[in-house]
Amino acid sequence: MASVLIKNLPSEVHRQLKRRARRHHWSFNQELIALIEAALDNRAVQALPAPVELRKSLTRSMLDQARQEGRA
Repeated sequence: MASVLIKNLPSEVHRQLKRRARRHHWSFNQELIALIEAALDNRAVQALPAPVELRKSLTRSMLDQARQEGRA
């Protein structure tokens, strides 16, 4: 099986991936593999819901909060 080394992974991305892996009860590696597989799966792209219309524009603080919660 092949191995991959990711260089210069931003700390915040690393934290978000670790949180996501914990939520799924997976290892960090399992989470990365699942995300890569989903990104490469054409059916997953076709299954995306339609974008929603926002009532108001997103602010920097709203985006920062979403990132802290692992939702961005």
